[in-house]
Formats: sequence, C-alpha cells, structure tokens
Amino acid sequence: MIQFHDNHGAHVQLSEDKTSVCRNKSFANAVLFTRQPLSIQETFIFEITEQEVGWSGHVRCGITAHNPSKTRVPPYLLPDLAQMGKTWVFAVKPNPAKPLGDEQIRDDGSHNYQLLVGEKENNPIFCGEKARENPCLLPTDVGSRIGMKVTRSGDLYFYVNGRKFGPCASSLPVGSHLYAAVDIYGTTKAIKIIQSGGKT
Repeated sequence: MIQFHDNHGAHVQLSEDKTSVCRNKSFANAVLFTRQPLSIQETFIFEITEQEVGWSGHVRCGITAHNPSKTRVPPYLLPDLAQMGKTWVFAVKPNPAKPLGDEQIRDDGSHNYQLLVGEKENNPIFCGEKARENPCLLPTDVGSRIGMKVTRSGDLYFYVNGRKFGPCASSLPVGSHLYAAVDIYGTTKAIKIIQSGGKT
C-alpha cells in the first residue's frame, strides 16, 4: 500500500494510516512525498477531499528523484524543490482542457504537453464518483482525482479525472528511485491516496 512519508512539511497532519493528509494552517509548508519509490509504470493517484477559501493557487504535484529520508523538506514544490533539480512538477489549474500549468521544471528532455486523443482511462479508480456524476468538475475541485506515472522510456504522464495528458516530461532517470511529490498549496486543504491497484 502506498503511503506518505513521515518527513513532510510543518503544516501537514497525516492520518494514522498515512494515506490521508490535511494542511492545518497557512497556505504553505505542506509538501509531501510517498514513503516508497514508485515502480516504473505504477500510477500514483490522489483525490482532493477538502478546500479552503481565502487563498489563491491550487495543489502542485509531480515526480522527484530526491529521497525523502535524506531531503530537507522545502516550503514549496515550486519553485523550491524544483530548483534543486531531479524534480518534474506542475501546478494544477482549474482548466479541464489544460489542467497542468506551465511551471513544469525539468533537468533535461523535451516537453510535449497535450491531451492524448482517445486516451480516456475507463478504470473507475482513475475517475472518482464526483467526476463521473459531473463531467464539468474542475481539476481543482473536491472530488477530482489526479494521477501520475513514469513509463519504461522515462516519459511522465498525468491523469486528471480519467483523462490522460502527456508526455509532460521525458528522459526521467528510470534507473533511479522516483517518488511522487505533492504540495497541498493554496485553496487545496486535504487529499487522500487512491490505490491504483498496481501497474497500468
């Protein structure tokens, strides 16, 4: 079972099973990592479970090669962790057609961000109940599910409410341990891990 790492931002409170997390104050210092590295082709999925009005911006997420056991957790994924290198992250935007912001930062490789036509994942785990009931659900709304996966060739793909986007980055170091990283930023207040059931 995928869990969040105990080394996390100061304003984060983990559930007992370390699969749900809430930011308990402010809008920052809520960076999280997965406890274990992701397997190649494994999809990490989380769902937004709570929002907080009064802030701007939304959850940020991606992949990092920094081991959370050996990393000093920065206040933000963007730009802090991204500037440390070996990190590929995006800010999630309330736009279903282009849900990932342009702030993606990478060490190298190419960027070919697009919606893959015909690539809607029918697995209900990728698209939660609220998104199935409301096709107009925004990527930043409560109930939205966001997933990420690195392929054997080192391409990074995202799933947003069942729709596949990418490759969003390429040439990720598949020979290294890669962890999912999430920043519960701005209006996003709480998330939970949704088990993908293994590799897809």
